[in-house]
Amino acid sequence: MKLRDKRVIDFLDKRIDKFKLDKDKYLNPSISDLRNAITMQNMDMAVSKISSAIKQNKKILIYGDYDSDGICSSTILYLFFKSLGASVDVFIPNRFENGYGISADAIEEIMENFSPELIVTVDLGITAIEEVELLKQEGIDIVITDHHIPLSEIPNCIVVDPKIDPDGKYGFDALCGAGVAFKLVEAMAGREEALKYIDICAIATVGDIVPLIDENRIIAKFGIEKINQGKTLPSIKFLLKRLEIAHLTSGDISYKIVPRLNACGRMDNAIKVFYFLIETNERELEAKFTEMESDNILRLGAIEKGINSIKKELESYDRNEPSVIIKGNFHEGVLGILASRISHEFNKPTIIFTKDENGLLKGSGRSIAEATIDIHKIISSLSSLLVNFGGHKMACGLTIEDTDFDIFKTEFNKKVQEVTKPEDFIVNENKFDIELTEDDLNEGFAEQLEVLEPFGCDNEKPILAIRERKLFVEPVTEKAFKHYKFITPKNNMILSFNGYDTASICKTDSEKLIFLDLNFGYFRNKKSLSIISKGIKILNPNLEGEESKDYLSALYNKYYSIFDFNNVSRYHICENLGNIIVNKLKENIYGTLIVASTQEDLKFLQSLNIDVNRYISSLPMKNGQNTILVSPRQIYKLEVCEGYKNIIFIHKYFEEEHLFFSQKFEVFESNEIKASNINILKDREIFAKVYKLVLNFIGIKANDVLELAEKLAQKDKTLSACQILYCLIVFMELNFIEFDDKLNSIIVLKSKKMELFSSKFYNQVR
Repeated sequence: MKLRDKRVIDFLDKRIDKFKLDKDKYLNPSISDLRNAITMQNMDMAVSKISSAIKQNKKILIYGDYDSDGICSSTILYLFFKSLGASVDVFIPNRFENGYGISADAIEEIMENFSPELIVTVDLGITAIEEVELLKQEGIDIVITDHHIPLSEIPNCIVVDPKIDPDGKYGFDALCGAGVAFKLVEAMAGREEALKYIDICAIATVGDIVPLIDENRIIAKFGIEKINQGKTLPSIKFLLKRLEIAHLTSGDISYKIVPRLNACGRMDNAIKVFYFLIETNERELEAKFTEMESDNILRLGAIEKGINSIKKELESYDRNEPSVIIKGNFHEGVLGILASRISHEFNKPTIIFTKDENGLLKGSGRSIAEATIDIHKIISSLSSLLVNFGGHKMACGLTIEDTDFDIFKTEFNKKVQEVTKPEDFIVNENKFDIELTEDDLNEGFAEQLEVLEPFGCDNEKPILAIRERKLFVEPVTEKAFKHYKFITPKNNMILSFNGYDTASICKTDSEKLIFLDLNFGYFRNKKSLSIISKGIKILNPNLEGEESKDYLSALYNKYYSIFDFNNVSRYHICENLGNIIVNKLKENIYGTLIVASTQEDLKFLQSLNIDVNRYISSLPMKNGQNTILVSPRQIYKLEVCEGYKNIIFIHKYFEEEHLFFSQKFEVFESNEIKASNINILKDREIFAKVYKLVLNFIGIKANDVLELAEKLAQKDKTLSACQILYCLIVFMELNFIEFDDKLNSIIVLKSKKMELFSSKFYNQVR
């Protein structure tokens, strides 16, 4: 398809200029544009050594890394060597028993179980200087194929690594490990033979997050096409079927396939994935897939546990630090995932450490794309503090002594500060590549974007945005009540998964940017377009008419203030609120959250001569950067505000309604106590009526008690949501009912009869 949309063409031109690409070759990649494999440094020697070993029927061992790249690399060479009649085995180290790369423990295991005469590594080995010498002493030949950055010294053997190209003959150094294996096959048997494995190579190329430009784009594009044509391994066909992928995309590889291929290496032993990939029997594939899924479930559990632990560690984290470096009791197999999550949320380079069985700290680090931070270069400069390390610009693995943790953290932060400024870490919520109109929300525009596929590292999908004001907002279904659909004025449906947090602001008449992803789905071979919300940025807030909802949340926050935080240590009621706001925003770029609940609050902020739009958000920022929270209806839970030292409320409905923050934060409020014209009836008949309503709709789902009150008010028009919420809170205090956060519904408890005046909340509101 030819590109027609000027916005897409302009976006592409910027990318072409940035990476100095050939536009025609980018738009029309061709197998003929693959580089000549034999020109890669030392490739001719590797071909000679391996070919000779095969002819002499020597025992060859493929030694691969335990991630998806290493496993796919091992699969490519194993299937190719087998097709030549070679005597070949595969060894993939166990992360927990052998560690990363070539280790003394692994060599001992290899000698005992395989007795190889030649080892060919894939996706590792470039830093194994001492280990190579140890293998040679055992009389074992070795050829290293890798793609990682070498140290100043290179192992004394045949090494094929595109990062080693002193003469620039090959000209492209960003292949993944499987890409190097693919080129080895080409050098040994020609391009047609290598293309038999381009599907496996494509999965590794996308999954290893190498730049999808030049050869990598060709490999990914034609490899994915080969899979979609059904010309792939039985194991990959089986995987697509079980994961219900009718038409594979690079996104499916990144988010559905690669995490499963990596799970076994993270939680147990990656060799089982290799055996899955080479399997052809349907029954055996089912059994091996079940094992992989079991490890994937364990992986997800370890991630959840790790994130919960990190949240506790972050309570004392200084948001002004230029990186996030944490040590704790984490599962070693998910350190990289945890580091990736936190670096994304905080927009800062992140390293997560855990202690191994020898008392050393093993860590995994991730950098951020926006800043010029080469995380591998930084840790290389601190090598005197490291037991070992490896990686590339965006990711690293390292081991240090526990006693060196504090000094490593200090020195790492110094190095980051040398190449950055604080503003580099601010999350820019306005960032998008192409602005759409409602008329663009169609298959034609989505097909224009498809021309840029496959997407991945350095070929990211363009960020799309559309401006909207009032939207019709409702849950997708009563069962999927956490997921929402936003209906636009022209009746386009935007799906927002887990969109409850932004659903309220979307109902207001505020001008907002909705960041979108246009995706094609396939059901029974029928192609359809889905429009997915990826986030929301408030541009011009309008909170007119939202006071009743703000009052509703204020009522619930008053409940928090009474029961959660009774000991008040720091609480400030101040006349000079405007100066405090201005000074706090100037004082630091982190740590201040301003809650604006009405249109009057926004006018007050605009009168202070600050760039209001720079700070506005519908949710607190996880990195704690200064934010004006536009809050027509918000339960102010502590866990979403951990990054803030100061919380400034422009006004309040009830005396002391926000006291529950005061032990944790410095809270500023204006003196004005806003009177409400919403009457909360407190007679016994109302309580009896609400209790009966709860019993009649016991299974009704809601995200929180506020939403439950609103839903129940829809069931009985004679009651207001405020009346129902007031009664629900009293019932909760008296243990008549409980709101279960996991079930997202009310549970009726068996409790002895109690009078309403036994409720502290009942009495305080009265």
